[in-house]
Amino acid sequence: MFVSKPDDIKVEEWSTKLPTNHILVSLIDMNETKSGQKLCTACERENETESACSWCVNCSEALCNTCDRHHRKTKATKSHKLVSIDDHETNDIPLKFADVFCIEHHEKRIKAYCNDHSAVCCMTCVMLKHRKCDNVGSIEDAAEEMKQSDEVKEFEDKLKDFKTSLETFVQNRVDNLQNLDRNTKRIKLEVDTLFKEISKRLEELKTNVMLEIAKIEKEVKPEIEDERDEMKSKIAAVENSVVLFQTNMKHAPPAQFIQAMEKLTEQKTFLENYLRDQSQKIKEIKVTFITNEKVLEMKNVIQDFGRLDVKRSDTDVMSHPTVDMKSVEPILSSEVEIGFDVEGIALLRKGNVILSCKKAIELRDPECRSVVSSLSLPNRPRDLKMISDTEGAVAVDVIGPHYGS
Repeated sequence: MFVSKPDDIKVEEWSTKLPTNHILVSLIDMNETKSGQKLCTACERENETESACSWCVNCSEALCNTCDRHHRKTKATKSHKLVSIDDHETNDIPLKFADVFCIEHHEKRIKAYCNDHSAVCCMTCVMLKHRKCDNVGSIEDAAEEMKQSDEVKEFEDKLKDFKTSLETFVQNRVDNLQNLDRNTKRIKLEVDTLFKEISKRLEELKTNVMLEIAKIEKEVKPEIEDERDEMKSKIAAVENSVVLFQTNMKHAPPAQFIQAMEKLTEQKTFLENYLRDQSQKIKEIKVTFITNEKVLEMKNVIQDFGRLDVKRSDTDVMSHPTVDMKSVEPILSSEVEIGFDVEGIALLRKGNVILSCKKAIELRDPECRSVVSSLSLPNRPRDLKMISDTEGAVAVDVIGPHYGS
């Protein structure tokens, strides 16, 4: 999150007050515990080094034998829950019971959630900022309600859908690279064959063309590879989000869970926008060779060997993956008698079918037999095109035979 620096303190002092991600801290502590590297937190504050033997889930601190005894005797901490560091069977306890402290009131634990402001609160926050709010409840109830919401239940599936979409983009870039390789190899063969048919006087021109091809390969292939690598990095980010989501669903305390879901929701929105932008931005890159006809007609009066043309065309990666049509065999999987003229049809990813017919757009089930919902239009619709499962365009009659969209 973005945290503004106050003007009246130094950067070093301000940095110590940055909010803590308690889930990550607990995971690091658990990892150190498993490797036998965990030291007593209280002793470390005094620049002393003592191996830890227990963990206080209320303070989120490791304790050595001496500090453990004092912790159990002190009035303020004797009711705290202490677990043995050697007990690996319960090493998720720090995650389940660790307290999360208020960002503004650092010594106060988060106990409530204000639905009016979508904010986690300590009791001081409730009294100072939210005492007039109507929907303030316990953090446990808020977290449980959020876990039961449809958005959270579908969150992991949505992340996996993002991963699938990104993998589709990567495959498109891989296919484009393969096609580019095939095209350049074919062009090289054409150039070499043509060169053998003409005089040695064209040697310099041939070299120029080969250098131009090499230049195009050097400029174009990295562009596609960068796009591919960027997609792969987004896939890795989605995979990390899935793991973080699963960890928070299982282990996170209520306040940390809500904070994590806010960050994950921001990332989900970012991925949605990113996928939409990539669908519009990705260009299909092709290289063609246009032979100079004079090479065939006049061996002695030529100025160039030919020219290369690199085209970047829009391609709908999600809806139209690269397919070798020579290997496709049409198979009739089902046949439905619709009963009237259909001008346009689109298939959604979940199997539903959209038809443009009469004066309406109809959403039908995957078998195209029953109408799930429909949208009436003032004029007869013609062809339609879906950009995604929730966004598309349709061409309709305007006046007489003239069409509009």
